[in-house]
Amino acid sequence: MVQKNLARIAPARGRPRSFNTDEVLGQVRNAFLRYGYAGTSMDQLSAATGLHKPSLYGAFGDKKRLYLAALDNYLAEVRAQFAEAFAVPDLFDSLFAMSEWSIDKFVRSDEGSGCFMMSTAMPEAAEDPEISRVVREAMESLERAMVKRFDKAIDEGQISPQADSHTLAMIMVANHYELAARARAGYSRAELRILADRALAVIRSIAGLK
Repeated sequence: MVQKNLARIAPARGRPRSFNTDEVLGQVRNAFLRYGYAGTSMDQLSAATGLHKPSLYGAFGDKKRLYLAALDNYLAEVRAQFAEAFAVPDLFDSLFAMSEWSIDKFVRSDEGSGCFMMSTAMPEAAEDPEISRVVREAMESLERAMVKRFDKAIDEGQISPQADSHTLAMIMVANHYELAARARAGYSRAELRILADRALAVIRSIAGLK
């Protein structure tokens, strides 16, 4: 889905890692999703991970570095899942798989609700150039991946050669972020599935399919 951002996780020199990085970053993500970037303190992150603050600083750096590592971890997970969905041979099975995974991710109670990037990075992007750059790269990369998937479907004769892959991609990307926003607002899984299916119906219509 997205290009790898510049955040990197490096252990302190001479100090062996004694925790699972993915698990810790998942706990960090949950804390930021619950409290927001600005509202999350290092004390809260320490409580969420069960690690002392010096351990967090030593492994990840300051709060912003830790946040960027958690965001990078989240986006890598999304990229991997979307790559699986886009690999499904039939276009509409592929798009359904993408939306189904997104909905599942957005409504998981153990991770809060909504998209981690949209819920936590967007409020900071206007004031923080580094976070803004990560968000832009993520959004543009998703759009490029969607265009590529529609181009593949056109090349394989699954949809009309007159179909505009950029327009179709825009619809899917917009629906993806709408699902994230509505999940954050408390919409149920069933309600989100209806919205996703409507987007797929629009794409079928534009592509000249029933």
